[in-house]
Amino acid sequence: MDGGNNGEIHDVPWASIFDPAANVRALTAVQAEGFRAASELVDRFVHMVASRPDGSPAATRPAAGLSAEQRADLLGATDVEPLIRSWWAMAGQFLMGGAPQTSPASETISPSLDFTGSAANGRLQFEGAPGETATAEVWLHNAADHDLGRIRLRCSELMADDGSVIKTAAIRLEPKVVPVPGRSSRGVGLTVTVAEKAKPGLYRGTVLVQGRPQLWLPVALTVRPAA
Repeated sequence: MDGGNNGEIHDVPWASIFDPAANVRALTAVQAEGFRAASELVDRFVHMVASRPDGSPAATRPAAGLSAEQRADLLGATDVEPLIRSWWAMAGQFLMGGAPQTSPASETISPSLDFTGSAANGRLQFEGAPGETATAEVWLHNAADHDLGRIRLRCSELMADDGSVIKTAAIRLEPKVVPVPGRSSRGVGLTVTVAEKAKPGLYRGTVLVQGRPQLWLPVALTVRPAA
């Protein structure tokens, strides 16, 4: 052994693996080779799509659909077109996934009272201006075979958030009493006469079924400013 050996790492045969400069050069070479291979692959694909098998430029694709033979003549092979379609499908899914999601518009639900299932759906929502008459309608449904007899609805006062009130004297249900036989539906109109001095705003109340406290509907009347 040479007594003059100072023990430097460069004297070790496998020391190059710890050399940062050598590692950077090797990584750069690998990246360059990868980019070159990818570029060649893309160039071949583009050339295959844009040229005929004999190397001549491909004809412009007509508007009408092409046969399998025509597609083979245009693209060089019929197997290429499914590949292109798949690529565009993936691109479309990616773009749609990045698009902002919007909530679908909610469907309007007609206010109704289902006596068979003891369920209330929707609400009576309408509007009017001072001096006008506002009207809404609620449907009574009986899907059972038995007769429900005569049904009576009642409506409470309508109150705004500032304490303004539309009295029950200005509210009319027509008809007042409704016969509801088996397997039938009946409509009841709710009419509100808006006073000349009524303040603009949203007035809320409740429609109830006499003798059936589990059935009720919210009422929302918007009073517009006078013209």
